[in-house]
Amino acid sequence: MAAFKVGDSVIIKTRQVTSQDETIGLYYSYFGGLHGAVDRIYDDGSVCVDIDLDSLDEEMRKRHLAMQESERKRWLENLSGEVRSRLSAEQRQLKMSYKLLVSKNDLEPRAGGKPKKTSVSDEVDDSSDSGGETSARATDPAPAAKAASAGRVGEVETPLDEEDVPHARLSEADLAAREEEYLRSIQGDGS
Repeated sequence: MAAFKVGDSVIIKTRQVTSQDETIGLYYSYFGGLHGAVDRIYDDGSVCVDIDLDSLDEEMRKRHLAMQESERKRWLENLSGEVRSRLSAEQRQLKMSYKLLVSKNDLEPRAGGKPKKTSVSDEVDDSSDSGGETSARATDPAPAAKAASAGRVGEVETPLDEEDVPHARLSEADLAAREEEYLRSIQGDGS
């Protein structure tokens, strides 16, 4: 069995679905033959694969693209006119990824496939939840925060201006320290 790393081009093996597959949920009959790039590798032996849309059958691809267009329209409608007018044509595009969580035993290297560049780190996520069949985890907090504010779930591949990027969330200790600092500054100004 090949050892995979993030970015490797892989294809999901075609095989019969077993009762164990139905229990675990890491393989369904339509997974067979789909190809894509390894997005994340988890300690439990499951692998998140970013599926190439051209490997989906026609019906699945049409449904995915229709959902993507619907979400894009909904996202743009929820933006204020000012923000919408500042977006470039490239930023107005929404590309939803199609990701599947499968067992590493169901993957094989894809012949002729070039590794896909990805922004996901090569580190293994210890907090993985392998109970589902899909994974929608954003690695960059800015698009994820923007998607959450627009009511969307999943990864968003929209370039952002520096002013659109939210600041990192402070820890409870940092908040307490800043609050204390603020209170001292108020007391110093009022004295």
